[in-house]
Amino acid sequence: MSTPTHRPAGWVPDGPFARLGRWSGRRRRLVITVWVVLLAAMAAFAGRLEHQLKPGGFEIQGATSEEARLIVKRDFTDAYPTAVTLVVSSGTLEPGDAAFDAVVARAARAVLADKPLVGGVVTPRENPSLAFPQGGVALVQVGMTKNVDEALKDVKGVIDAAQSAATPEVRVEVTGGPAVFEDFNQVNKEDLQVSEAIQVPFLLLILVIFFGSVIAAGVPIGATLIAIVTTMGGLYFLAQVLDLSIYVQNVVLLIGIGVGIDYSLFVASRFRDEIREGRDPLDAAAVTGSTAGKAIFFSGLTVAVALAGMFAVGVPLFTGFAVGTIAVVFMAVAVGLTFTPALLVAIGPRLFKWDLRRWLVRRIGRTPRPPVADVVGQGFWVRWANWVMRRPWPVLIATSVVLLVLAAPALDMKVGSSGITALPSDAPSREALATIETVAGPGAASALQVVVTDLPAGAAARDVPLGELRRLIGQDPSVVSVGGTPQVSGDGRTAIITVIPRSGDDSDDAQDLVGRILDEYVPRVPALTHVEVGGGASQNRDFTDKTAGNLPLVIGLVMVLTFLVLVVLFRSIILPLKAVVMTLLSVLASYGVLTLVFQHGWLDALLGFDHLGHVTSWVPAFLFSILFGLSMDYEVFLLSRIREHRDRGADDTEAVAAGLARTGRIISAAATIMVVVFLSFLTNRLIPIKELALGLAVAVFLDATLVRLLLVPAFMRLAGRWNWWLPGSLDRILPRIEE
Repeated sequence: MSTPTHRPAGWVPDGPFARLGRWSGRRRRLVITVWVVLLAAMAAFAGRLEHQLKPGGFEIQGATSEEARLIVKRDFTDAYPTAVTLVVSSGTLEPGDAAFDAVVARAARAVLADKPLVGGVVTPRENPSLAFPQGGVALVQVGMTKNVDEALKDVKGVIDAAQSAATPEVRVEVTGGPAVFEDFNQVNKEDLQVSEAIQVPFLLLILVIFFGSVIAAGVPIGATLIAIVTTMGGLYFLAQVLDLSIYVQNVVLLIGIGVGIDYSLFVASRFRDEIREGRDPLDAAAVTGSTAGKAIFFSGLTVAVALAGMFAVGVPLFTGFAVGTIAVVFMAVAVGLTFTPALLVAIGPRLFKWDLRRWLVRRIGRTPRPPVADVVGQGFWVRWANWVMRRPWPVLIATSVVLLVLAAPALDMKVGSSGITALPSDAPSREALATIETVAGPGAASALQVVVTDLPAGAAARDVPLGELRRLIGQDPSVVSVGGTPQVSGDGRTAIITVIPRSGDDSDDAQDLVGRILDEYVPRVPALTHVEVGGGASQNRDFTDKTAGNLPLVIGLVMVLTFLVLVVLFRSIILPLKAVVMTLLSVLASYGVLTLVFQHGWLDALLGFDHLGHVTSWVPAFLFSILFGLSMDYEVFLLSRIREHRDRGADDTEAVAAGLARTGRIISAAATIMVVVFLSFLTNRLIPIKELALGLAVAVFLDATLVRLLLVPAFMRLAGRWNWWLPGSLDRILPRIEE
């Protein structure tokens, strides 16, 4: 059982965190200048990051979809790495009409002129099956000489060239990989601007309400801006050597604004308290560093450890997410430990100027509260903590039941792919795909490639087993058609069978078809020993299986690593165990809400989308790592204050009350800021971003209210002295963290 260390009231610590706070305050001009120069240097690169991000990240090394892609790239050198499809349509004309065919010809010539990106086109003249007279639609296949990532940089020119051929009677739309990702980029860029426009005024308002002073409210905003911009600039350089997803911008902003504001808020509020208690600015910076600084350091370490769990998924998309989010957390901690205290010392007493709250209180005839309120025995938060601790069992049981009820729908959670269906229905590439599906069926644009390798050298020996496999696949009820003569490589050892499924590549039906081809039909043709299946449905199936299969590993790894970090920080077994279990409850509750909204469609009209009947497969694993990290912000800050009061001689009940009194208002403000930031991303029209935003907002709200303000004080009251239990053998080997 660890024992409290009694310290005098005016004690000023001299540990590493205190020394860093004092040094930052003393060298404030140098520290501020370095960060401002770094901000200016990185701002230019941050603005160029979006052009370095990749649409991919879903490839699974060794999976059948990835193996098929690599084989086609290796053995079919005349095949184009990627393609788009021009969709020419009319409500009054049809293929064969002179005016309609003229538009097809003009569109083909216009895109073919875009050399060297466009390698060739195929029109209904060369392939009559591309014309659908009954629907007034014709397709033009455009082969591109670059892969998706490279083609994405220039595909806008191809789209514009194709659409320039349209007339009032005949439309020209474009779909296919690069065009789809161009829409993702455009929608994402526009929606980020909307989110930022919503966030800034609300953040400033909440901070002004919390601090009262407009100047003090600006400190977290400035610190967060530096953390995010420098991170984005750094990611520009990392994107030269790592494949970072187009979603990285969103997650860096989501996490960066949340932790950046939180950490600066914790530091600034503690500095304000120390100044109001009469300390000079440098002593205040030292105490702030030893308390709030130490707390945000370990909070950041805990967040980073939780985020590192995404590496365990083994998918490039998650690797990029982990790199981006860990980077922004690292920058937020660095800014909070150096720039924020330097700026606070530089501002000094002016921090309290323009105190709008104090002015408003006086205007309405009330007396401003004393400089240090909410001490033990006073204030709302102390009364709240005491109320909870007088009835710990009812509070613990009732709150746990609420969280479990919210989590219950997660038992029925179904994960799946979103793909192009993640785009709003009015996105140009999605509208073009809808036109194709109307005349040719949902699977027409989602062909599967059955890639057969190590074929016998002789044509006869090769054609017979290929024909048998084509026959078996063609009999499947989920198949519309199987292509004619398979495409064969130059050496005759590799063949591609094209399969058109009845459903799109996001559907369970198409993905189940991939499984039947590999598990049922291929084994019936013993002569074919090496078969892979490529295409969108196969890639989606591999990705979903990989992320869902590794989710238990991510959960276990994150929980264990987080527990170990908290054991070192709090020198306790019970408190870290409690933190892990309670955070798990809030995360599962957010999963339950996601299931209700995005799987069962409870809020379609309010959130402005049509639910897909599942949760996007990568969201639960990502959310778990993020939420486990963010939830520890409040845990670390609250328990650090409780431990601080215990070390000053308070008993356990008094320490909990005082700790909650000192942090309750800050945690509420920080959580409100996070929830506002996350909810602002609900305006994003990409469904996976909506899922992230709602999941984060729900979990943070529950964590800051039900967990920190109810479960924690109730549990700590029941545990009593056992809160600080640590085996003697462990106490001797654990490192002691100086303040």
